[in-house]
Amino acid sequence: MLDLAIKNVHMITPDGVAYGGLGVEGETIRYIGPAKELPNARRVVDGQEHLAIPGFIDPHVHLGQVGVPQDAEILGQNFLHETRAALRGGVTTVGVFSAPRPSGSGINAVRLCREIGEAYSFTDFFFHSVISSEKHVWEIPILARECGVWSFKHFFNANKPRHPGEDVPHAHCEHALLFQSLQVVSGLGPPALGMVHCEDQDLINLLEDRLKGDNRNDLKAWAEARPGWVEHLRMRLAFEIAKATGAALYFVHIGAEEGVDLMAEARSRGHRVWGETCPHYLTHTAEMEKEIGCWGKVKTAIKFPRDRDRLWQGIKEGNITNMGTDHVACNREEKEQGGAKFGNIWKSRAGIAGGLEHWLPVMMTCGVGGGKISVEEMARICATNNAIAFGLYPQKGVLKEGSDADVVLVDPEREVKVDSSFYLGRADWSIYEGWTLKGLPRMTVLRGNVVWDGNDLTEHGKGQYLFRRCFRN
Repeated sequence: MLDLAIKNVHMITPDGVAYGGLGVEGETIRYIGPAKELPNARRVVDGQEHLAIPGFIDPHVHLGQVGVPQDAEILGQNFLHETRAALRGGVTTVGVFSAPRPSGSGINAVRLCREIGEAYSFTDFFFHSVISSEKHVWEIPILARECGVWSFKHFFNANKPRHPGEDVPHAHCEHALLFQSLQVVSGLGPPALGMVHCEDQDLINLLEDRLKGDNRNDLKAWAEARPGWVEHLRMRLAFEIAKATGAALYFVHIGAEEGVDLMAEARSRGHRVWGETCPHYLTHTAEMEKEIGCWGKVKTAIKFPRDRDRLWQGIKEGNITNMGTDHVACNREEKEQGGAKFGNIWKSRAGIAGGLEHWLPVMMTCGVGGGKISVEEMARICATNNAIAFGLYPQKGVLKEGSDADVVLVDPEREVKVDSSFYLGRADWSIYEGWTLKGLPRMTVLRGNVVWDGNDLTEHGKGQYLFRRCFRN
């Protein structure tokens, strides 16, 4: 007998949309097929003709980061509150960045993060380790084999100090370090990959100074200091380094049309390249000063309508392959630490909060409901491809017999108006404030346990650390 059965649902499977039922035994999907052949189960849920999709996997989550290294106490609180909220948003797995100081140990940082995550996380989770020194490069093989960490992030010229020796709260790396790191990553083989945040900080500093000299401090000025070509320059260099080393490469938060074009070129030539975008790049532009002001400040910058439209097209083409949220756990007071919502953009904190909760309804409303993408394409870029890129497939990211029973039952017509009370996590502000979103989860299942019942969280949201392993084993 099954433990859980969901019947009368439209299931998003690797073979397309299938109508029928889904059965779970323990933590695993054991049946997908016609409802009339669904085995008996201890608990039966009527899906009421709604959608059953794989739990979203957010590979781009920042927790405990007010600087480098992460604050252990804040990290614990973030794991507790943000991952609980993620279940309500249909996100069942998160990829969190572990960020040691350049002189610190990436191994020790991951071990501490794992200990905290296992104590507090309500979702399953894995880590990416930030590389900002040669010491970190030497640790990569140990991180992979002993810690199960196979993805390594590089702030490629981004966050570079303006002056030598200047202490900055974020890590960065230059091309020689990236080359060394990707050489090691390439030698490990799949699922090892390098992740790159690409911005040319020297050019950004120059453009910022000019805009400040013109007394510009609006959202559009932030984007004009970070135009698409500045992002593209570092993407192009990172791509060439990856080609030279043979490493797999993952571009985080692509926000410009130039990035989509580079992805199209790279993938047409058969290179192992993944390209990620985020919800805010698909729904907002730098011309929305009156709507969001400084709330729209994020790195890389939200850009212009042509970029937004090209990103949607890139998803349809298969060249934007992945999505994450770039989620930060900050409230309104922290976001506006440099001034009010419509204050000075240069002083405001960068980052978009609440992504773990609004990601699914934004994609259902603006993507599927807006005719931009199909529900199958949404599942592919928000779940399946993330699982494949980070070595979690087919355990995660798919509705398939033998896979983890991470299932989200979505009511396409269930809607809510976003206000300061919308979020269960730390966010009490939103770039979607006033928007009506459809497609909220009616139920979230994590490894066979119903963890969100449409109205409240249950007591079963105990997350596990995902120790990734080499494909060769």
